[in-house]
Amino acid sequence: MLKDLIFCLQEAALYLIFKKSRTPQDPSECFVNPPCGCANPGQYIQCEDCDYLESCLSDCKLQNIS
Repeated sequence: MLKDLIFCLQEAALYLIFKKSRTPQDPSECFVNPPCGCANPGQYIQCEDCDYLESCLSDCKLQNIS
């Protein structure tokens, strides 16, 4: 049981470390090479439904607030 707890703590720490390192600091970074493969992200109506852009821009906004 103790090994499981240590493993979970290690995984949580790694997740937080890597999430912070790859989170864009500037909203313009969200539009560079998005995983959806869109050539002009944010310029089409279907970009409104893009989960990647929504989460990326939200993360940038939250970082600027804190």
